[in-house]
Amino acid sequence: MSNPSSGRIKKPAAWRQIAIAAVVALACIPRTANAEYLLSIGDVVAISVVGLRDMQHTIPIDVDGKASFPLIGQIQAAGVSVSELQQKVRAQLPDKVFRRRTEDGRESQVALSPDEIMVSIAEYRPIYVNGDVAKPGAQPYRPGMTIRQAITLAGGFDTMRFRTHDPFLESADFRADYYALWTEFARQQVRIARVKAELAGKTQFDRAGFADGPIPASVVAQIEDLEARELTSRNDDHAKEKAHLQQAIKSQDHRIAVLTDNSEKERQGAQADANDFADLQEKFKRGVIPMLRMSDARRFTLYSASQSLQTEAQLAQAQRDREELARSLQRVDDQRKIDLLKELQDAEVTLQGIRSRVQAAADKLMYAGMAKSQFVRGAGGKPDLKVFRNVDNVGQVLDPNENSPLMPGDVVEVALHVEGIAGEQPSAQADQRGH
Repeated sequence: MSNPSSGRIKKPAAWRQIAIAAVVALACIPRTANAEYLLSIGDVVAISVVGLRDMQHTIPIDVDGKASFPLIGQIQAAGVSVSELQQKVRAQLPDKVFRRRTEDGRESQVALSPDEIMVSIAEYRPIYVNGDVAKPGAQPYRPGMTIRQAITLAGGFDTMRFRTHDPFLESADFRADYYALWTEFARQQVRIARVKAELAGKTQFDRAGFADGPIPASVVAQIEDLEARELTSRNDDHAKEKAHLQQAIKSQDHRIAVLTDNSEKERQGAQADANDFADLQEKFKRGVIPMLRMSDARRFTLYSASQSLQTEAQLAQAQRDREELARSLQRVDDQRKIDLLKELQDAEVTLQGIRSRVQAAADKLMYAGMAKSQFVRGAGGKPDLKVFRNVDNVGQVLDPNENSPLMPGDVVEVALHVEGIAGEQPSAQADQRGH
């Protein structure tokens, strides 16, 4: 213990150890480009005085860059080194006289010497790890910390923190959906080509320009063969229907020709019978012919006229039937074109929907595969790393490796590499052939 009248305090061994630890802490302050570390907002500094426990304080540097020291007040701390801050504190505290109560209850005045005042960093501002890690966020900084250590503190590489399902089961389901959609995509492509061939009156569709997918060539060949058969069958059916109507029109033309000839003959016969009946009427008036013959002549004339009218009616009906057949023949082509255009529109809309679903299934499969790979072999290849650092209020972007050292306040971005899935994505131009 010191003499109260002297105001000096002897340094016990314990306090010497504290002083030595403070010196070691100063030696561990991180340096950048061989320059002494400069304090910044968010750092926490510690002040201690040998022999005075009441003077041991931890003080954060506030948003104004200042630290509020007891008995001194605010001192600009941001932008200066620890040694410079210590010099500022030492320059002001020795001017103060403190009262100290001893263990026996007596008070004594104490004056400090500069070498008894120690300022050190109690806590560095944190670093921040973001991206494909298990626990993104702030991590406490320790001198000499590397990116690898920061990622370890953040729980290691991880892309599954948002997942709740088994990636193995999901991967199998997604893969099945992916290949099923690709198969349907190929079928719609061939269907569109077949419809366009029908519209153009071709017997074969163009196989060029199809988007290649991750499905076996044998499956694509089978789809194309079935569509080719359907094209042939539909063309044959259309040709047969047209041939049937054309034959019916020919038959109707023949019938019209026969009825026209019969109608002319019967009209002439009816006219001759009418003339004969007129002659008989004159003879009947003179009493040359009997009444019975006159009656027979009248019935025969009426029958002849009626027969002529029936033939003309049949001729008119045959002509109407022929016109109906001609319209039916025209409708065969028109209706077929209408149906094919509607089928083409539906197929193209369906193809666009399948394209979007294929892309969605590919994204799901890639994400599930990435999650599954963590179970099987960890994160896989080397990650992409970026460090964002503020130096003299100027933002910098660094491309480090996992063993690169960090500085307080650094922001580390972590992105894992993911291998793509087999097969190209269907392009928007794949179905534009033939337009």
